[in-house]
Amino acid sequence: MPPGYVVANQMPPPEAFCGPGADARNGPKDGRGSRSRERHGRRRRRSREGGKEKKGRRRQDPAREQQDRARYPSRGCGSPPFCPPYGFPMPGMHSVPGPYRLPLVQRSSMADDGVSQQVSEKFLMRNDYCQTFVDTGLRPQNFIRDLDYPNRYSEYPKIERLICLKDTILAKRATPGMSLRAELKNFDLASLGTKFDVILIDPPWSEYQARVSGLYVPHEDLTPWTLDELKDLKIGEIADTQSFCFLWCGESHLEDGRALFKRWGFRRVEDICWVKTNRVAQVDERGRVKQGSVMYGDTSILQRTKEHCVLGVKGTLKRSEDTHFIHANCDTDLIMMEEKEFGSTFKPTELYETIEHFCLGRRRLELFGLDRNMRDGWLTLGRGLTTTNWNKSLYLSWFEGDTMWPEVQDHVGGRLVGSIPEIDALRPKSPDRPCRDRPPEKPRSHDFSGPSAAAREEVDEDERPLPEDLGEAGPPPGKEDEEDATAAPPPPPPNL
Repeated sequence: MPPGYVVANQMPPPEAFCGPGADARNGPKDGRGSRSRERHGRRRRRSREGGKEKKGRRRQDPAREQQDRARYPSRGCGSPPFCPPYGFPMPGMHSVPGPYRLPLVQRSSMADDGVSQQVSEKFLMRNDYCQTFVDTGLRPQNFIRDLDYPNRYSEYPKIERLICLKDTILAKRATPGMSLRAELKNFDLASLGTKFDVILIDPPWSEYQARVSGLYVPHEDLTPWTLDELKDLKIGEIADTQSFCFLWCGESHLEDGRALFKRWGFRRVEDICWVKTNRVAQVDERGRVKQGSVMYGDTSILQRTKEHCVLGVKGTLKRSEDTHFIHANCDTDLIMMEEKEFGSTFKPTELYETIEHFCLGRRRLELFGLDRNMRDGWLTLGRGLTTTNWNKSLYLSWFEGDTMWPEVQDHVGGRLVGSIPEIDALRPKSPDRPCRDRPPEKPRSHDFSGPSAAAREEVDEDERPLPEDLGEAGPPPGKEDEEDATAAPPPPPPNL
């Protein structure tokens, strides 16, 4: 084993629990010279050239002895102190770690200035958040700075100004929140009378019920839906030609989410991850979290502390051209928020802000919503709602016309939010890619379309969707293979 490294689970020797000058079997002594014998196995003798040899033990400096006694109080070896993974007790460390007291791990045998520890007498220590999770149950993501959304961009004035401008416009253009209590298994979504720009879905997956192992959770209906029942929802009929679908998939239903997108006619373009923290979790007298994560089960290999929300798009959208409908790069694909109580299906509210900053369409729909999900600018549908204020004619009147901000500064008129030049100037944009030299295409023997084929619009390779993500909007199976089969064969290689 390299010098300076210790095994994390290795217990320190009995001598480490006793102060200097103590014996591991008989407990601590008054420590007059035993430290020298413990380290070297014999007493040091001065050389004859250095002076007269002294017999007997050499007494330690009284000040040093008093300092050692204060640092290592007299105690037996029956109750060893808490030892972090570096294998020996630190002076002044309590026997039980607190909830936010991080153990230190020696990462290198060199000091921070590049000189060996034997010369510089320094130790290079780093916080070990993984060991903290093992010891206390506190997750490593708890110690990341600026997790709260209002203070996240305090050190980035341009992005902070951008978010402030967008929130101001969104607050004035948001329609009053509406809700409709309905059983979605029997409800006809087409009866709403309009199509939507954004659809947010949090289905009752079987994973939610498996977490609580059949226990009752107040204010939650965890009766799961099957995949076939979710496929029967007519999401594709109420989604506009250019629209987005945000689908919560929990931890173990990502493949089911892809199957639903394929059925509804969406293609997956992003994966938003919610990393759960437990900063405010209750701890016991030993500093450990009382109620641990309920995400892991018998079949999981690792302890799960995250959930996924996949984003699907319908139609063709380019972030560099369709800036009237989408504003990309305003937020990240990572959400870090506190996990709620046991069995709760609560989702972070930051996702609403991410959606509203990204898509400028005002017709937003949420399915399987509860009272806590009601929000201005959204229409919420679900069986768990306790109130209904749905008014079809009033709702449709809010989106008449083609006006937008700054022509109109309230919630009446137009289906787009609108923007101002300052937002476009502050908004992060993708760098311009250099034009790629493409060889001229040779005419194919089966092409009878004439000059119109040359005027066909080219699709950028970086924005071309994957075949498995096209869903029902993709070409029928075998069409691309037939085109490749009927194409002209490549020219033979030159003779060398």
